[in-house]
Amino acid sequence: MNRTQAFDLPSPSAKTGIIRFHHFSSLFDFRPVLLRNYKTNPSLSPVEAFRHDLQQNRQDVCLLTPTATLAEHLRHSFAREGLFVRPDSVVTLSRFVKPLVADLPAATPALLDRIVARQLAVNPPPGFQSLSESPGLRRMLAGLVEEVSTAGCLPSTLSAAGLGAEAQSFQQVYEAVAAEVETRGYWLRARRLQAAAARLKSMPLPWRRVYFTGFYAFTPAELAILEALSPSEILLSLPEWDGAAESIRSLSALGFEKSRNEPKPAAPHSSLFNSSSELEEAEEIARRIVNLAAEGHPFREIGIVLRSEHPYGPILKTTLHRFGIPARFYFPKTFDTHPVRRFLIGFLEAFLSGWDYELLLPLLGMRFCPLAGTPHGDAADFALRRRLPAHGFPTELEALASWRDYEPWRTASHTPVEWAKQLATLRRLIALPAFTDEVPQEQVLEWRELLSALAAWQEALETTAAALQPDEPLTLREFTGHLIEICPHIPINDRDQRRNVVHVLDVYEARQWELPVVFLCGMTERSFPRYHSSHPILTDDDRLALRAHGITLRTSAERQREESILFETATAVASQHLTLSYPRTNEKGEETLPSFFLPQGERPQRARACRVPSRWPKASTGPAAITSNDLLNALKKLRAKLSPTAIETYLQCPYQYFARHALKLKDPPPRPHERLDFLLQGNILHATLAETEGSPLFVEEIFTRRFSEAIRENALPHGCLTERVRLELDANLRRFLESPPLTGAATIAVENTFDIKLEEGIRITGKIDRVAQVAGRGLVVIDYKYSRRERVRARVREHESGDLVQGGLYLWAAEKLFRQPAAGMLYCGLRGEVSWDGWHLPAFGWQDLGESASEERLREIVNTALDGSRSVAERIAKGEIQAAPADRRKCEWCSFRDACRVETQPAPAPLVRIAGGGQ
Repeated sequence: MNRTQAFDLPSPSAKTGIIRFHHFSSLFDFRPVLLRNYKTNPSLSPVEAFRHDLQQNRQDVCLLTPTATLAEHLRHSFAREGLFVRPDSVVTLSRFVKPLVADLPAATPALLDRIVARQLAVNPPPGFQSLSESPGLRRMLAGLVEEVSTAGCLPSTLSAAGLGAEAQSFQQVYEAVAAEVETRGYWLRARRLQAAAARLKSMPLPWRRVYFTGFYAFTPAELAILEALSPSEILLSLPEWDGAAESIRSLSALGFEKSRNEPKPAAPHSSLFNSSSELEEAEEIARRIVNLAAEGHPFREIGIVLRSEHPYGPILKTTLHRFGIPARFYFPKTFDTHPVRRFLIGFLEAFLSGWDYELLLPLLGMRFCPLAGTPHGDAADFALRRRLPAHGFPTELEALASWRDYEPWRTASHTPVEWAKQLATLRRLIALPAFTDEVPQEQVLEWRELLSALAAWQEALETTAAALQPDEPLTLREFTGHLIEICPHIPINDRDQRRNVVHVLDVYEARQWELPVVFLCGMTERSFPRYHSSHPILTDDDRLALRAHGITLRTSAERQREESILFETATAVASQHLTLSYPRTNEKGEETLPSFFLPQGERPQRARACRVPSRWPKASTGPAAITSNDLLNALKKLRAKLSPTAIETYLQCPYQYFARHALKLKDPPPRPHERLDFLLQGNILHATLAETEGSPLFVEEIFTRRFSEAIRENALPHGCLTERVRLELDANLRRFLESPPLTGAATIAVENTFDIKLEEGIRITGKIDRVAQVAGRGLVVIDYKYSRRERVRARVREHESGDLVQGGLYLWAAEKLFRQPAAGMLYCGLRGEVSWDGWHLPAFGWQDLGESASEERLREIVNTALDGSRSVAERIAKGEIQAAPADRRKCEWCSFRDACRVETQPAPAPLVRIAGGGQ
């Protein structure tokens, strides 16, 4: 099969791998109910009727939608048809009524959140006292206030309904919140809509016809707007389901007539596939989109519908980008996750902490910091990491001395409005880029988002000031705490106006969209459909009790039935081809259950494993090499002294040697909790054993002193982890000292360094942990490893394959230093049980300590190591630095794997096309 074979769209006559999608007519009839208060055009939907009016050049009509993105989509669709449409004639209902209530400030979700938080802190109801500081409870109560107020429910109605204990506690919160909102001059959404409806009734209406599309149901306040607009001709459509029944009854009482003349849309050709994981599912969708584009389908005719943004949104975003597919994601963006917020809030937290290095370090790597990505910034980052934990503005950051200009804020106390004005000056910390022409579209979108984020910072400050008591002085720490809670409520305007993109929507946004090709992914139980339980505060019984008082709040059963209409909405977006998919396993590797919405008895296709070509192709396909004479001379000087570690690094990967030993690139110093790693633990034991060799009776004192020195020199934190490691090291040390000694071996050298000439211009340097002498036989070299038995054994096998040279070089160095023949090379594992492995002459009686080897075998090990060392020295002198790992499994632990770009996939999948290119 061709690796770039195009994806064949289903055809009506195809039988293999193609399914017919069955609508769930037994649950409800998806054809919407049309409601109108006039007699003309009884067969047209609201969008078609509005289109007809545009074709007649009528200017006294408007189309109202529930979301801004749906309004934008419809405006663009009409414009592509050559119709003239004013921007204010296709708007959301909220924007439609905004001019009518411009003098009535809205009680925003951020304001409700702060008022609820204040109420829980000052006077929590008895039922909420134990959780009064819980952010989850605060958010739940704020959302519940919006829900019941939108439904037209007053606090007095709750008290009269005889609800449960939790609902009674909520009634106290609701009453206090509503009173404070009114006292401060703000209006809840329902009251604002009712005020707008009253004003509409008292003014002449400029619209002859008003159309509503995309709505599932109407709240009582929204029905008041419809009643106020009823002198105009109104046409709207609603799905006939439980949630819309009350709206349909209310509209019928207002004189609206029902009809169902709109034809039921034909079911699209459908197919189903599954994948091994969510990532493979996203890759299969991307592969099919690329092939569709190659066949001539514009990206704008393709959509991906999700039940909700998570978990597929981030996966699809990175996958589509890898495949070169332009996509627009129709999900609300909030300021809470934007880099501008992280930088500015991070700056305030570091400032308030007295410049704690733990909080200061992340700022240095953020792109808004002037030192980010500079040599000076890297040096400062390393210096600060070494000194952790520490406080105070470091001398290494003198280039950021302007950050200290805000020191007076630390002890100041101001009103919320004054803090908002002062914190607005922090925008100066973010330098605006130089805006130029002829840049990629991605760069333009990034610039637009930056400007939107800076505007969101100003909005967050103003919203925080408005949400707090205006005359109550606060410290900066208190104001910042409120600001952090406000940021999730601040939207970032989406300025992505690209036309030819794949549309990624959730099921609510997909209302009234129509696209030729649609992918609906994540079709597993509990993902789609979701399962809803009774609200923990205002339970289903409470909601049913409120209906006797004329308040309709949806129960969990009604929310569950809504899942069906959401599924029908999602599948109705596709006009020609619909592809459903699901992963066979979840992120934990557990088997999933396919959604019950999927057709039963149909065998799904399997996703094909694939990969995309690198977006950064290498400049040449030949092995990398240095050819400059100056650089070659520098490499010859570098290879003049080689350690066994350097040689083994080169044998594993020349590029790793080049980065570590030639360029001398270093890993960032570890943070305090990471410093007590296996390397430092091994160094502590090595130093203890070396000193204990001459003073075996003082081993406990020596170990304690060495460990304390390591604590002090590395600024290790005192805690349970440090104590656990100390106890483990002490146990391993005792286990080694109590193990049987090497029979007949006497130590003659400990921690012995060597620097020996291998050949002209090449010297081998190193340090041997221990050299022992066996009378009449020769020398035994011992190297301690803080490793377990299996790792020590693996090291011996790597020597036998020629990948390691330390053992052979140590044997060779011992013979040179002590002028005696080598009789054995042993590795001693000190972690866990004491383990020995290596090679030794058979006459020692050390059957359990490694392998018995002849003198010829020991000589072979030495010669193999020497030959490998000479080969490495020669290759270094030739400038060979290519990325060629001998064992790709070790690339996972390489510090330079992101720079060499060697693919570590052992069996690459077939290459596929990327959008706009070939393989």
